[in-house]
Amino acid sequence: MSSSPSVMIIIDGTWSQAKDIFYKNSLFRLPKQVQLKPSISSQYVIRTQPTNTCLSTLECAAVALSIMEKNKSIQETILHPLQALCSFQLQHGAQIHHSKEHLLKNGLYDKPMPKNKRKLRRMELLVNNVKI
Repeated sequence: MSSSPSVMIIIDGTWSQAKDIFYKNSLFRLPKQVQLKPSISSQYVIRTQPTNTCLSTLECAAVALSIMEKNKSIQETILHPLQALCSFQLQHGAQIHHSKEHLLKNGLYDKPMPKNKRKLRRMELLVNNVKI
């Protein structure tokens, strides 16, 4: 007896856009939701991530497919173009971006602090290593 095929829905966009899409569409509440706990850092080094454990949509899809198919090489194959893109960009003047969490913890964050109390609190939690 074979199992039925799995379907994976991945919402792409900014964190705010993805959250908005998810909460405004009741169909997304029907399937089982999963949350990845990645043990890898993002390879998308030319973009600033919110925390050290945040991954791009492509990286999440690669990790999830590798887990679902029980095949680590899927992740490597999917991420190869991302690695090539970052390498090319770095060779042509792009800079490596650390996560906002890293910048805050090391006193390297050079943008104005937010005036919004909720955003300011989130940044304080990042610095104090509290899970958001």
